[in-house]
Amino acid sequence: MQARITKAMIVGMAMTMLAAVGVSAVFAPPAHAAQVITDISYAPAQPAGSRGHMLDLYLPSTGITPRPLLIWHSGSAWSSDDGKTGADAIAAVFNPLGFAVAGVSVRSSAQAIFPAQVHDIKAAIRWLRANAATYQIDPNRIAIMGDSSGGWLTEMATLSGGVAALEGTIGTTGVSSAVQVGLAFYSPTDFLQMNAQNLPTGGLDHNSPASPESLLVGCPIQTCPATVAQANPMTYVDSNDPPLMFLHGQADFLVPHGQSVLLYNKIKAQCGDATFISVPGADHMMPQVMDPAHYGMQTVRTTTDCTETVGTGTLNPTWANFATFLRGGLKMGTSCEVTYARGSGSGTFNGSVTMRNTGTTPIDGWTVTWTWPGNQQITSAWSATVTQSGTQVTARDLGYNSYIGPGSSQSFGFTASFTGTNGIPAQFKLNDIACTTVPA
Repeated sequence: MQARITKAMIVGMAMTMLAAVGVSAVFAPPAHAAQVITDISYAPAQPAGSRGHMLDLYLPSTGITPRPLLIWHSGSAWSSDDGKTGADAIAAVFNPLGFAVAGVSVRSSAQAIFPAQVHDIKAAIRWLRANAATYQIDPNRIAIMGDSSGGWLTEMATLSGGVAALEGTIGTTGVSSAVQVGLAFYSPTDFLQMNAQNLPTGGLDHNSPASPESLLVGCPIQTCPATVAQANPMTYVDSNDPPLMFLHGQADFLVPHGQSVLLYNKIKAQCGDATFISVPGADHMMPQVMDPAHYGMQTVRTTTDCTETVGTGTLNPTWANFATFLRGGLKMGTSCEVTYARGSGSGTFNGSVTMRNTGTTPIDGWTVTWTWPGNQQITSAWSATVTQSGTQVTARDLGYNSYIGPGSSQSFGFTASFTGTNGIPAQFKLNDIACTTVPA
């Protein structure tokens, strides 16, 4: 028999567990960002004095520009308007990889009921895209990530791109709120099935009028199924959605593991693009979902273009693998080779750089960087825009040659001057990915 739990007990249990395993617990200490801008208002506060329309930006000191952007929102059972908390820890991982990170807050369920939270995250995305040039962000490479109710927000934003009914009119309008890839941890999906999916040992009474889900939609969930359906990420799944990765522990007490099973099956049925990592023994905690003790035991289901693969231990839940997934979704590529050739000459020489995409995802727009070991100076270039500052060289595509499919290559050339020796650069990076240098 399900126990009835008061609103205070439900929210208290959720918040206690989330606080006990705060996001920062699974990250290294925050790295130094070139610039941290806090409490940016992406829309006027509603209600006055609240924090739900604020974001923080962490801009890296390394990497190419414009930068890919990763949006983070921390879960709280929809009870907090400070979801941007924890983004500093995300920035510690992703700033060194060249990502800008935005921690975004949305209104709590006590301040506004659904669909306010989706209106808010879409308003934040629109603001970030509209102001991309100011912060050297790539408006065409935006990823989103979150855990628990933040994972739900991630899935809603990823799967409902172009759904006019969920756009709202908050803040900046007339700009796309679409993202290119999403990554969610242990998210609720179909609220109406949560009680039936609870663990045999128990769980929250999600049907209670005081449950987090009922408070979100403004009614006891079983009494308003039409509203609950609108809050279900599965409602918006189709074959054109961006790639989505989601992870769930099989021992999750707060959000049943079956919620992610439902979502995966819906995406598979619609021939969408999803990766579902199911972790045995893990509860509603990032340290457990990402615990190395579980490596090799997780079930990994991947579906794309109506083709499914299922394996055990084939993709460990590590930040390195998450970064690879996000790069793929943003069409940045995941691995590369560079062939560098140079002519001989006294004081001047011609050079060429050929980049080969050795990953499995296409690269749509490229920047190649390297550092000269001597005093070489670029004087002219072709098939790329090449600039130099000190010994640092940056080459960008010209538009017509921006695409490098898996296994394909693009090349550019230059003329340079030098005195003394004409050494070969130690490393080339393609879209901030270190490439293997192969002999010419």
